[in-house]
Amino acid sequence: MIKAITFDLWNTLICVKDYTSLRIEHLVELLDKQNASPDEKVIRQVYFSIQGLWRPDSAGQYRFISVKERVEMILKKLGIEIKQGPKLAIVRDFEEVILKDPPSLLNGVKFTLESLYQKYPLGLVSDSGFAPGRILRKILQSLGVLKFFDCTVFSDEVGYNKPNSLMFNQALKLLKVQPKETIHVGDLLETDIAGAKLAGMLSIWIDQRKKRSNHKSFYP
Repeated sequence: MIKAITFDLWNTLICVKDYTSLRIEHLVELLDKQNASPDEKVIRQVYFSIQGLWRPDSAGQYRFISVKERVEMILKKLGIEIKQGPKLAIVRDFEEVILKDPPSLLNGVKFTLESLYQKYPLGLVSDSGFAPGRILRKILQSLGVLKFFDCTVFSDEVGYNKPNSLMFNQALKLLKVQPKETIHVGDLLETDIAGAKLAGMLSIWIDQRKKRSNHKSFYP
């Protein structure tokens, strides 16, 4: 008997948007103020070079790499040293740029959540990327759907990304349900479906790639 449902966030509930250009544009501006302004093309190359951080580490885990760590990696690769204050300003900008152009809900999501909320406890299990849980909760609040979730679990707060089962176990603990009593809904086989299986949960795969064959998975 199903007693609870958890959802992925990006491309399951809200649309995927790429904030790369905005972050790079702001990074160039902030570095200019520090009299350190490498070519934007070089910054873009370095930015994309750290995308592999979402792969498992040597221990086979998917440890979450904080935005501060990523910014420090970018600056190191660029050969730039700046003071802590400006560095933290870059971190905040990377985290909060999503608020300047928030994503929207996918069609039918609000109606679906509202209907399910009346029957089941609902949870959210989402990787954070450059946008931490505190920012994503603000977006969900502004979209009018945060109220439907009994728990929200984000990788920056757990310390690991999906498919690490700790993400799903945290939601199960907060919802006070057993894995076999819970369905996880998500769009990525390698993170959502694989992670739910590792945690012993049931799952539903939303195959968005059928709609967009050239789809790429971005983290905000």
